[in-house]
Amino acid sequence: MNTLTNQHSIPDLGLCWWSFAVRGGLAALFGVVLFFVSSFLGIFFFDRVTLVYLSVLLGFFVLGNGLLLAVSGFFAFEHHLHYWWLVLGEGCFALLLGVYIGISLMLTPQSLAFLAGIHAVGAGCFQFALAIKMRDDRGNLLLLAGAGVIALAVGAGLLTHHNLAPRFTTQVLSGFELFGGMVWMIFAFRLRS
Repeated sequence: MNTLTNQHSIPDLGLCWWSFAVRGGLAALFGVVLFFVSSFLGIFFFDRVTLVYLSVLLGFFVLGNGLLLAVSGFFAFEHHLHYWWLVLGEGCFALLLGVYIGISLMLTPQSLAFLAGIHAVGAGCFQFALAIKMRDDRGNLLLLAGAGVIALAVGAGLLTHHNLAPRFTTQVLSGFELFGGMVWMIFAFRLRS
């Protein structure tokens, strides 16, 4: 039995399919760039230079993701969509985390894993919240809830194993972002069609 708000959740989200597609594309691009940076940059430069570069890269990605989510949240608010507060909340979380990463440029391997873990746990929580909002659509519910479980697992792993080598941490983060980008692009495609 559908309630009135749940009957309109898919058409409402269909208005913002572009924001999920752009978010997915940026996450996939960031995942690929991060993988190559972590694979090759450590060979040519010292670890300290690599960590500063990775902190700038991670900070810009999280900040850009937060700005995109904030724009999507204001767009959803302007069009009176029922989930605007959720997208705006995730945008504020990502903006604050991105600013913090940008301010603390001198990351250590432990703080890189810690901040990446916070990013993944936050993404997982907001994916679960969006999955709950879409509970009447089983396909999107399973897609977002499954991605949320994986995000929480990656985040918990990075938070509890923060003493790993920076190369391994960045490769795990790049795989997570590539996976997240694919999920958001599939979600956008499902909303568009």
